[in-house]
Amino acid sequence: MRRAFIGLAFVGNAFVLSCAPTTRYEAPSSLKSYAILVTRHDSLGRGIAEGLRHRGFSVRDHVRGGSGPTAYLFAFEFRELEPSAVMWLHVRLADTRTGEILAGVSAPIDSLGPTDADRARAIVDSLAASPVVRPLVSPP
Repeated sequence: MRRAFIGLAFVGNAFVLSCAPTTRYEAPSSLKSYAILVTRHDSLGRGIAEGLRHRGFSVRDHVRGGSGPTAYLFAFEFRELEPSAVMWLHVRLADTRTGEILAGVSAPIDSLGPTDADRARAIVDSLAASPVVRPLVSPP
C-alpha cells in the first residue's frame, strides 16, 4: 500500500513538473515589441490609442490570454492640496506579466494643451520618445 502511494505521488509530481514552463519570462528591450492595452474609452484614451497606432504600435482594447508581451496603459489625475491646486495627469505603461513600469509621463494638465486631442498627442509624443531598454522600476 505504501509503495503504491509513493509511486502515485511520484507520477503526480512528474505530471505537474512536466506542465511547468521551462523558461522564464524575458521582457522585450523595446517598447515597440509590446502590444499596448488601452482600456480607457473616453476621448483621451481613444486619442492615445489612435496616436500610438499611428506611431506603429500594436494597440488592443481588451485582454487576450496567451498573447505575447503586453503593456497596460493606465492614467490618473492628481490635484495638489496647496493653494495653487495644480491638476496633474500621470500616464504609465506597465508590463502585464511583471507589473514593471516601462514608460511614463507626468505633467500638469494645463501644460499638455486645451483639448483631449492635444493632451493625447503630447502624451503619445512623450511615450514614443522614451526608448525602453530596462524598466523604469526594478524589483527590490
